[in-house]
This record gives sequence, C-alpha cells and structure tokens, in this order.
Amino acid sequence: MKTALVKKGTVLFFVFFLSIFFLFASKNFEMSEIEVAELPTDLYSTILSTVEDVFLVAPSNDDCVNAILVPVNEKITCTLTASGSLIDATLSTTVQPSCHPTKYSKDIWFKFVATGPIHQVKILDVNKVNYSIYGAVYDRTCNSIDSKSVACFNVSNFTNNPLVLKNLVIGRTYFIRIAITDNSDYDFKVCVSTAPPAIRVSPSGEQYTVEQLVKDILVQSGCDLVSNIKYQAGDGKNKVNTLGYFNSNGADFPFEEGIVLSTNAVEYIPGPYRGFEAPKERVPFWIGDPDLNKVIDQVGGVGFGSQKAVAVLEFDFVPIKDSLKFEYLFVSDSYHKNCSVVCQPGGALFAAWLTDITSGVGQNLALVPGTTQPIALSTIRDSNKSGAACASFNPQYYWQHFDNNQQDPLGAPVNYAGMTVPMSSEMVYVKPGNKYRIKLAIADFCGFYADASSVFFNARSFNLGTPSLGDDLVIEGGSALCPGETMVLKADLNPNDYVIQWTKDGVDLVGENGPTLTISSKGLYGVNLDYKYVNCYLEVDPIQVEYFDDIIIEKPPLNLVQCKSPTATTLFNLESSMKG
Repeated sequence: MKTALVKKGTVLFFVFFLSIFFLFASKNFEMSEIEVAELPTDLYSTILSTVEDVFLVAPSNDDCVNAILVPVNEKITCTLTASGSLIDATLSTTVQPSCHPTKYSKDIWFKFVATGPIHQVKILDVNKVNYSIYGAVYDRTCNSIDSKSVACFNVSNFTNNPLVLKNLVIGRTYFIRIAITDNSDYDFKVCVSTAPPAIRVSPSGEQYTVEQLVKDILVQSGCDLVSNIKYQAGDGKNKVNTLGYFNSNGADFPFEEGIVLSTNAVEYIPGPYRGFEAPKERVPFWIGDPDLNKVIDQVGGVGFGSQKAVAVLEFDFVPIKDSLKFEYLFVSDSYHKNCSVVCQPGGALFAAWLTDITSGVGQNLALVPGTTQPIALSTIRDSNKSGAACASFNPQYYWQHFDNNQQDPLGAPVNYAGMTVPMSSEMVYVKPGNKYRIKLAIADFCGFYADASSVFFNARSFNLGTPSLGDDLVIEGGSALCPGETMVLKADLNPNDYVIQWTKDGVDLVGENGPTLTISSKGLYGVNLDYKYVNCYLEVDPIQVEYFDDIIIEKPPLNLVQCKSPTATTLFNLESSMKG
C-alpha cells in the first residue's frame, strides 16, 4: 500500500497551527476578511497537502505489485467481480502506455489469470453519471512493463463497450491498469468473463481448395455440374485471402457449416466482436465488377466510384431441376454508428448476379424478401439497435448488433458489428440443361481501414438437383406399411429430362420407366437416372420398404361382465377373455 512521506517539521508546524486555531476558536476569536485574504497562498496549500498526507491513504492496489486479483467468470455473465476505487489514488511510476497520449493523473491496478484463450474485461457500476476511464492490459510482470500494452480501452458514460482479449495464454497472469486524466474520484467494479465458442474458419487452400469449396461445400448435386470457377479479392493483385470454409464449432450460429466470402482476411472473421477500431486486414479498394456495379447503382450508390472493398466468387453450372435458391447471412462492420456510410445509399451490400448464358439475361437474386431491393446497409437497418442517425429500414430482417450496448460482444460468433437474419435468395426458375453463371459479390464502402463485411452461405443450399426417394419405411421406426397397403414412390422427376429405370433389390424392374412406381411388397427400391442433356448418370439412394405382419385372431374374445355398484372399482383379467 502506498503511503505519503511527511517531513517531521511539517507535522510539527501542522500541530502548532491546529493548536493556535483551536485556541482562537475557544476564545471566539474571529479574523476579518482582509486578514484572511492576507494569508500566504502557499500556506493554505501546505495545510491542505499536509492534511491529505497525514489523514488520507491511497488504495491498496495503487501500484502494480499490489494489483487486486479479479476472479474469472466461467461464462459470459458477470457473476463475480472485483471492486475498485480511484479515491485518494496516486499516479504510479510505471510508464504510461503509448496508446493513451493524454497524461494520466492517477491509476490503480488489477490482475487476472487466463482460463481460456478469449476473455472480456468490463467496467461496471460506475458511481458517477459523467465519467471517462482509461484502461490498459499487460502480459508482463510489473517490473518489466513498458509503453507497449496488449490492449487499451476507454469507457465513458457515452460508450461503455467492454474490451475483448484474444489469443491469451491459459495460466498466464495479465495486469489491468485503470486510470483517469483528471482529479475525479470513481468507484466501480471490474469483471472478467469468458467467451462462448466462436465459429471456426479455414482459409481457402488450407482445408479445401476454392474448387472444393464450391463443388463439395456450397453446391448440392449428384453430378459434376459446376465449371469455370473464379475467385478474386479486390483487383486480384493482392494476397489477402477472403474466401474460406466455416463450421459453427458449437457457437450460436444459424448455419452448421458452409463457405464465407469477405472483404477482409478470413482470419479476422471468427468472434467475438473486438470493436469498431480493432484492426482487420482488408482488401484494397477497387473499381469493382460491372455486374456488381449495376446493383450498386440500383440502391442509389452512384458516385462511390472506386471507394469500395470487393470480393467476388463466380462459376458456371447446369441445373437438372427447374428452380434454384440458396441460403445466406449478411454481416457488416458498416452497421456501426461511427461508420461514415452507415446512413448513405448502399454502404455495404451483397449481390448474387445470375446470368442465363444462352440468352445473356441477368438478374440479382439477393433481395430483401418480398421486394426488389438488394441486400444492403440502406435496405436492412435497425437504428434502434445500432444507434445510427437515420431511419430504420426493414428492421425485421436485422438480427443482432454487438455494439451500442446491445448484444454482448463477447457472445458474438463473428467479429462484426451487426448481422441480418438468415435469409434465402429469391426462388428463380431455370431451364434444366441450360448453362448459367452465378456471380456472388460482397462490397463495403466504409472508408475506415478496420471496417469490413462478409456473407455466409449455408452448406449445400445451392441445390442443382439431387432427387431423393425419402426415408426408409421400416418396422423398427414404426413407418412400415400395413398388410395389403400400396405405396407410390416418386422423386419429382420429369420424364422429358431423364431416362428413368426403377429397381428392386438391385435388379431392374422391366417396364418401370415412369416418374413414379407403385409398390405392394417389401424390398429395397431405387431408381437410376440418365439425364438426357447433360453427362450425368445418377443412382438415387434406395429406400428399404417393410410390411407389418398380419394380425391373426384364432378365437373371438369373450365378454367380461361384473355386476357392481356404478361407483365401485372393477378389475378385469384380459387373459380370461382370450380363453374363449
């Protein structure tokens, strides 16, 4: 504990001064205003300073070596906290962190032992309406701390966003320095909580190649119907990898797995949300793709010019069914109220441009449900959540916001300020056998270097046509057929597009080449399809069909009769009935 050093002469003078004061007070002595004014200014200061040194004691954690241990909460909620007070605190001799240029006036210290790789530091229950508190976190021992800190933060009555710390070493002690730049006195609490799981992201080329991400993860098809795959981040001349595979990893995320396309390096995609000013490696601004620019113009984004970060994934495909749609989720830092384009047309957007290569006609499939509006900041926005200084627009499609004192950023599965609800693209009718090209593009216009956007695609939701006969009909599952019952199997097949051959127990059923098959006996039923216009031969997964056994009644049961009062309880032995 830091205590004041007081010279003996000063103490004696102070005692003498008090003695004279009480002597005059006891004799009703009263000095005039002129006499008081004539007292030396430095005498008054000396008296106050001496009083503080003698009677006031600094907090126990006034220095780093006496830092108070903050208990770490196992979950995101702040059940356990440590109390702190800046009353009578002094400025420690430890060098001030370079991240805070304004000189500290006083500080106190806390510490915690990391129990996981991600923790959150939060300041709670400040006892003043107006306040501004600075914080810094160090991963060194007290005697080796210099101007470089692990992270810095600032909380106030205007913004009290917690600090999220990543890549912590389990078992290591981290020191938290809490400081102010004026002479205010604050009481507060410090909370250290633990992050729930975040999604896991693997950059393209690591777990899956770009081709595998499209053919094996995004697209569902029984045949190889995809070709001419291209991926480009920005102008294609940079090395930022913005395409990857994701897995929910137990996080609160609507898609179990899929692919993600971003305007920043994929390593910055997993949560929790680290704040608007947290760095992200973003692709350099680019003039953009012509099809994407059409969508930008549609939302009133003319004039943005080259000021946008863009990533594009495109490929050709041939559908073997007559309709197409896919599932996706749009996220963006540009939803933050401090982004310069948060209230401008466009701001950030996602486009899915489908072109019929035969006719050359194109359309955007990524639309706000029930409208012709593209998916963008300006078409889906909830200003009540984000705090943006503009009206909300289709707020029912805006899901979570991890800033502005909304959802806890530590619980964010992704490292972005806001996200829409999971959505489905517009159902579009296509001609089986025709070749189409889809261009998936994400763009962000926010000028701040740490700002970015991403779009997540649900795995295998881009279904080009994979017929199914449904689930097995078996006794064990209770779905078997009753004796004598017939069943019609179908796989939504158009005989104009396929050569169809039904099978039973692996053997072709002669003459059964229609879109349906009526069955009346148990067996393993399947169908083989040879598509007429594409090199695609499918053996649809067969289903097992079983029948329940017939119920045989050898003798009719006897009636059981018992004469008793209507209110009496009667027990019957059903076995007696069967002996007839």
